[in-house]
Amino acid sequence: MSGDALYPLTLEPIPAEQFQDRSGRPWPAGEVPEGNLGTLWLATDISRVAAGPHAGRGLGYLRHLWGADLVGHNAGEKPDAPLPIELKLKNTGETAQMLSLSDYSLWYVLAVAEEASLRAGFPEDLASFETEFNPGRWPEIMPKFAAEAGRCLWLPSGRPLFLEPGLTLAQIGPPAHPLPAWPSEGSSPDLAQPPVWLVPEAAGPEEAVFFQDEQLSVRLITTTQRSGLTASEALTFIWPLTGQGRVLTQGPAPATRLSPGRAVLLPAALGRYAVQTAGVISYLLIESR
Repeated sequence: MSGDALYPLTLEPIPAEQFQDRSGRPWPAGEVPEGNLGTLWLATDISRVAAGPHAGRGLGYLRHLWGADLVGHNAGEKPDAPLPIELKLKNTGETAQMLSLSDYSLWYVLAVAEEASLRAGFPEDLASFETEFNPGRWPEIMPKFAAEAGRCLWLPSGRPLFLEPGLTLAQIGPPAHPLPAWPSEGSSPDLAQPPVWLVPEAAGPEEAVFFQDEQLSVRLITTTQRSGLTASEALTFIWPLTGQGRVLTQGPAPATRLSPGRAVLLPAALGRYAVQTAGVISYLLIESR
């Protein structure tokens, strides 16, 4: 296979500074140790390819090499702009975390400790609260939600998110940023779009759609065999959640392993592919538009 051939790209996970086990070593792929916290980046521009002729090369470099053939026309026309989708695994361990998003983000709950919950957004009667106070008190007024594995939360831009200890979540969307300053006197955040728990819609015998708009679609697929799929004309990721499998493609591309803890990018010009497994595999299929 030539170095110019498109093939499914398995990306190396990138541990953040606190995403380590007690010995200080990075987590093994697919493991989420208890009692630790942090963020594991599964797909960003700084990700590196794990296998194939481009093993070790950065995704940013391949964007410049392949352009729209890799990420689709929308992202390919802006090679210096960040990827339209970033995938991250977040674990709160024994410590609560407070975040705020610069753009909308999806949060798929993977695992929940007993009675763990989260708080998101602002109450509808925010105007009744004083506009100047310490953001550290935001959890006191933020609506509380019971976290349940297998559910997906959509959070509009500018909303704070408070994660209690004992949560493991898949973050799909732009990166999280530090809390912004409280709005100036006389202003308040736009509350027209509250946080929403998304109810999956059945799209097939073993498929559910969690989210879909003009920018992004997210599907959960749990199956023993999947064939006859075609990569979209935009950026597409497979995020394995449980089980082991392979991505099979026509032409010179190799068979690509699927296992939890690693994301696989399907190039926009890849064409037809199949997900194959001898058992049961569950994965998120994430497509940019």
